[in-house]
Amino acid sequence: MRRRAGLLCAALLLSPLALAQTAPVPAAPTPAPVAPVPLVPVAPAPATLVPATPAAPGKGGPDTLNVTSALAVEVSGTVKGRLVTCPKNLQFSSSAVCLYTKNTLPVLRSLLRGKFTGRVLSDWKTGAAEKTSSLIVKAGTRNAFVLLTQLSATETLVVVDGIAQAATSQTAASQTAQRPAMPAGIVKGQQYVLDSDLKGLVNVAGVGNGVYRMASVAGGQVLTVTSGKKAATLGTGGVELPLAPVSDGRNLLFPLDGLRALACTVTPAQVGVTVACGSASASIRPIVF
Repeated sequence: MRRRAGLLCAALLLSPLALAQTAPVPAAPTPAPVAPVPLVPVAPAPATLVPATPAAPGKGGPDTLNVTSALAVEVSGTVKGRLVTCPKNLQFSSSAVCLYTKNTLPVLRSLLRGKFTGRVLSDWKTGAAEKTSSLIVKAGTRNAFVLLTQLSATETLVVVDGIAQAATSQTAASQTAQRPAMPAGIVKGQQYVLDSDLKGLVNVAGVGNGVYRMASVAGGQVLTVTSGKKAATLGTGGVELPLAPVSDGRNLLFPLDGLRALACTVTPAQVGVTVACGSASASIRPIVF
């Protein structure tokens, strides 16, 4: 009896169920490392110019930013320009828009003059060596300007910026209070600059009898002008100024566009104009009688 019981216990211990319960559990296999998914940078969408929505009636006209944005859309479509960052060395407002286009200044001047027919307030003014040109146009209820700067023979930077209306009004009031009385020979509606405003840009010296000698601080030939006469002398040759300079006995009123005879450039600015003679530049508020 005891022998039969012992055989029964041995059979149970050697059964598959017992062996399965006592067998060691194999370790779980280590998963293979997963290769990292590379991150592909997404190219940013190209910048687009979106016309600003005009201000609602009764809340005032569009601000300078809105005017510039709307005008830049028109200019960009005309010149087929690409939006770029404005160079930091240019003295424009924070709302200025700069465009790059592959075209020449003469072609761009013709295209934009046609685009703004009936809205041009001041036609193209060309700088020294014809490397810059500026145009003032009506933009809604405000004024703005377009500046062309030649980068190469076939490349041009186009700058669009608004002219601050409040600043323009304050400038006009300041000029009215400070400008001299209108001397004989002045052409009404034209821009003049005082010889004192040219300090640091052009050296002006009176030699008597209404004759003045003018020399750019950047060097170059001396311009000799006579009050009341368009004819002038540049170095040893003769030139004709767009308007005759006028002296009231104390001040010399020189035509703004005449500064180009000294290789100085004149470009519109937020207030007045920016005159550059060589590396020297300054903001000037022209006098208009």
